Order: sequence, then C-alpha cells, then structure tokens
Amino acid sequence: MTDNLQLYRTMLLIRRFEERALSEFSTGKLFGTTHAYIGQEANAAAIFSLTQPDDIVWSNHRCHGHFLAYGGDPYQLAAELMGRATGLVGGRGGSQHIHWRNFYSNGIQGGFAPIAAGMALAEKAHPTGKIVLAFLGDGTLGEGALYESLNLAALWQLPVLYVLENNRIAQTTPVELAVAGSMAARFQAFGIPVWEVDSSDVLVLHPMAQQAIQHVRTGQPAALILHTYRFAAHSKGDDTRPREEIARLRAERDPLVIHAARLTQTQCEQIETEIGVLIEQAFTRAEKDVFPVFSHSVDPSYTPLSTQRVFAPLAQTAGDEKTQVLHPPRTVLESLNLALHTALETDSRVYVLGEDILDPYGGAFKVTRGLSTRFPQRVLTTPISEAAILGCATGMALHGLRPVAEVMFGDFVTLMADQLINHAAKFRWMYNEQVRVPLVLRAPMGGRRGYGPTHSQSLEKHFLGVPGLKVVAPNALGDPGALLLAAIADDDPVLFVEHKLLYTRPLLTGQDLVEWKTQAVGEPFPDYLLQNVDDFPAQMTIATYGYNLELVLAAAHALMYEYEIFPEIILFSRLSPFPCASVLFNNAPHPLFQSVAKTRRLLTVEEGTLTLGWGAEIGARSMEQVSGLKLRRVAALDLPIANSKSLEDVILPSTQSILQAALDLVHQKSPS
Repeated sequence: MTDNLQLYRTMLLIRRFEERALSEFSTGKLFGTTHAYIGQEANAAAIFSLTQPDDIVWSNHRCHGHFLAYGGDPYQLAAELMGRATGLVGGRGGSQHIHWRNFYSNGIQGGFAPIAAGMALAEKAHPTGKIVLAFLGDGTLGEGALYESLNLAALWQLPVLYVLENNRIAQTTPVELAVAGSMAARFQAFGIPVWEVDSSDVLVLHPMAQQAIQHVRTGQPAALILHTYRFAAHSKGDDTRPREEIARLRAERDPLVIHAARLTQTQCEQIETEIGVLIEQAFTRAEKDVFPVFSHSVDPSYTPLSTQRVFAPLAQTAGDEKTQVLHPPRTVLESLNLALHTALETDSRVYVLGEDILDPYGGAFKVTRGLSTRFPQRVLTTPISEAAILGCATGMALHGLRPVAEVMFGDFVTLMADQLINHAAKFRWMYNEQVRVPLVLRAPMGGRRGYGPTHSQSLEKHFLGVPGLKVVAPNALGDPGALLLAAIADDDPVLFVEHKLLYTRPLLTGQDLVEWKTQAVGEPFPDYLLQNVDDFPAQMTIATYGYNLELVLAAAHALMYEYEIFPEIILFSRLSPFPCASVLFNNAPHPLFQSVAKTRRLLTVEEGTLTLGWGAEIGARSMEQVSGLKLRRVAALDLPIANSKSLEDVILPSTQSILQAALDLVHQKSPS
C-alpha cells in the first residue's frame, strides 16, 4: 500500500530544495554548477519508497533528487553545495560528487556503470540482501562503458537495476539526434528484462518500479526505463528549448500537481509548511558553517613501515586434486604467481579478474596459471572490456573485496584511463576519506618482444602524478612477489607495472651481484641503493626501475672496468608518488638525494618515451635539492615501437646508449 502523504512530501522536498539551490546561485553563495531534478521528482519518490536502507545507489550529475529521496539530509547537501566543511564530503565534491552511507554519485557519464556492476558482483559473492541501483540518463546511452557493464551484469547475473531517466534531451541535444533505435532493445539485447513507462504520475510509476526491484532481488539484472521531462535547464542556464514547450510540460506533466489532486488542501498546506521550514533551516545553517581548511602533509605511505608479512606463506601441501605444489620461485614470473596463490589462499577478499586468465591458458604471460584450478569461484575470466574490468574491480574494492585486475597488455590501460583517473584514484579524497579502493591493476609493459606499435609500449609515465594512485614496478633484484602482496594489502589503487622481459628472468642473488653492496630502503615498496663493493668514491648516480636494471648493470660494469668510472645505482620500486626530500628513511633523506648530493651527476634510465618522462621528474626533483647538478636522460625515442627488431633496437634504450650517456655526463663541463 502506498503512502500518498509521504510520496508527496518526498517530491515537494526535492522541488523546494532544487528551487532554493538555483536561487542561491544568483547570490553567489553556491559554487560551480548544479543540475536540477525539477519535473522528475515522481521517479525518485516511487523508486526509493520501495528500496531498503542498505541498498547501494549510484547516481549521476543530477543526483540531488535521488539523494533526498534516499533519505539524505538536506542540510548536509546544502553545506556541500556551499563548499562548507560540514558538507557531505567536506566541500570536496560539490553538487555532482557526493557520498553518504551507500549512496554515491559522480559526474562522468556512464563511468560508474561498471563500478555498479562490481559492487553487485561483490554483493553476489557475499550476499547481504542488498541490490544496486544505477541511475542513467538518455545521454549516457552513447557511452561504451555502459554496454561493457550490461554485458557483465547479464553474463554474471548481477543484482543491479539500471534506471534510465529519459529526459528526451541531453544537455541541449534532443534524443532524436543522439539515440538510434530502441532504448529498451539495448538492454534486451543482453537478455536483461525491461520495465518501461511514460508518465509523471507517481502512482503509475510505483507498480512498475516495484516489479523491477522485485526481479532484481531474485539476483538478476533489470532495467527500468522512465520517459520523463525535466523542467529546468541542464545545469544553471543552458536550455535551448522554447519557453512555450516548458510551460506546456509544466501544465501537463507536473508530478506534484498530479499527485496533489489526491490530497486535501489542508494536507498540502501542512506539508508545504513543513518543507519550507526544513529548507530554510538547511540553507541558513549551512551558510553559517566554516569553509574547509586545506592541510597538506607528507605522503605517509612512503615512510618505513613494519616488515612483517601481510600474508602468510603458502602451504606446500599435496594430495588435494585442486592443490598445486608450488616450489620456491626461481624467476620473476614464478614469484608473482606464487604471490597470487598466497593471496587467494590466505584472504577470501582477494579476487583475480581479467581476459583469458583461466587454466589451462593461465593468461597471456602465464602469471595467473593454476589459480582458476585452485580457486574457481574467485578467478573470473572477463570479456574484452577493459573499462568494465577496471570499473568492476573498483566497485568490488568499494564493497569490501581486494580485486587484482589484469590487463592483457599494458598498452590497453589507455582504455581504462577514465576508470583509473576519474574514479578509482579520486574516490578516497573526493569522498572525504570515507571510502577506500584497495585494488591492483597488473599491467605487462615494455618492448623487445617484436609485438609492434600497440603491444610494446611503456605507458606508465602517463599515470605518474595522478593523485590517489600508486605506481609500482617490480624488478629482479627485490622480491617481486612480496611487492605484489604489499600492493594487494594497500588500501589505495596500485598500478603494478610488469616489464614483459622480466617474467623469465631469474631472481638476482648475492652471487649475481658480487660487484655490488645493496641496501633496501622504504617499506612496503622498497627502493634499492647499489654501491661498488670496493668503496671507490662514486662519480655519478644512475636512477632506474624494472627491467632497465639489467641494462644499467651491464653499462655500469663497462664503466667500472673499462673507464674506471664508479656509479651508484638507485633502483626504484615505487614510481609514484615521487619521494620528496622531506620524507626521511631511518632519519636520512631518500638515497637518491643523498647520492646526487655527493656525485652531482645524475643519469636516469627508462623505457618510456623521453619527453615529459619519469626521468624528467626525477631530474627536476634532484635539481631542486642540488644546485649545479648535471643531468642526462636515457629513454625511448619519441616514436611508436617498431615491429622490426632492427628498428626496435634503435628506438629503445640499450646498454650502449646508457654507457654513452654516462660518459657524456662525466665529461660534461659544469655550467658557467
């Protein structure tokens, strides 16, 4: 039985809040923009009268109506719009980016669709009775990430309801110019049932929403298409529709007018008074609140932590047909593979997902071999849907799991960029530290395999400096598996860059490094300082990471034995965030800064392209600390990677190019 008074109260709350918000912009009290829900109030009122308090909601830029109908506090929302510290996310998100309990919104069209699927997947894996609601607009139907997500939701039968509010116009583009074919057919093509209604009457919408929600509670996806109208502009003033059309819509389709006819005048007046007082108090109180104060502290994740293992060692047992006897790792690949086995065995929150990772194939580079045999419920093969893979992992992480996503080739991480930069990396800060996104994206990078321009790149530089994202690169000197386990245990998203040539490389031991003394600094992603065993004074510093160590060691050998030039090598594991001089390791600056202070010469080596690369940042940071520092950078030429080996060898760094750069650096004259 519907509660007519409560439905009207919800719709009126939304209407009066939005009207007040729009009016406050003219006074300069609100920041940025807003996207009013005026005219669509019946949609939210009907749907949220049927949901449960713990259900998960993903909304979009037009989120205020959904939030208020969900049960959100209008005062906290007003404070957020005013940029106050008391706002839902402390003034960090504003109108489009809010979070409260299980309510989330983000302004990227279609971007949260795979995240909603991931949260539904986590809910299906560990059922609590929640469902996920994802609110879309007609404009979102142009976004590819949506269709990747629909495919996953249907394949995996996820409890997610897609609510499509068809405004019949996006920002200023009418739906006829943006959407071909049938809206319902888009969902039906994936086998997702559709409930569709064209009405502004909350009592007409209610039974349709009820049927769709009941279907999703059985553990299957559904779509609810609501053909509706918004009376206000897309945002504050970008409305190209004729005024006569808006007037006609208000006369014919106003949900408050339609439903008020079922109430008495006294009831309507009482509710109007209640809502008026509530809105006035919300905005007046919010206006008196303080603005947030910016506090910038040194990144705590780079300071030394306990070296205690996060995961227990993998049991070396046999006898169970699903148990694989794993020997001590000899190569980087075996170390990474053992780490994944360990993580899955010791933590039920760990899931692995990616393309072609099931046995017997075990992934393009075999890092996931054996996992699906031992852990069939937590190793998930996916379609070729990179955005959905990373977005799904983000949703899983938000809902309490620790996913490890694999992109088959690191080149394809560009297809994941929006999910990584605008979603996973932002959420912790944007939602004012209320959430964590503990996911790992494993990305095989690098050339020298003859795979050509689109399967050989080292693209990690494009993700360095993304706030909230850690970029980590294993090498053969440290313990790659321990590094991966630390990434899985981290509460923030980690891009884990694995050079493809490293997989078959043996793990380096003391016998392999007889010319060097090594020291690891900084947990849980240690960097390494390599100094010559004879303690000859270093004349230059070489900074590098990953597979490049192999080339650097060969060049360093020639420098020492052919030219009597003795370098110190700084091998980085964590590429971003960058270490800064104020971060101390055992009460001393990072070894990079200690070394360049002595040698006053720095050579950086990376396989990504030269311009605006990792080495440029390392050099700039060092120059800020050491005046008169001499710098050389070795990197790939600013070209795509060729398929021909002879061309590839010229484009990519080599032992010879490193050696030549080092010699040039030593013989470079100091600046006058």
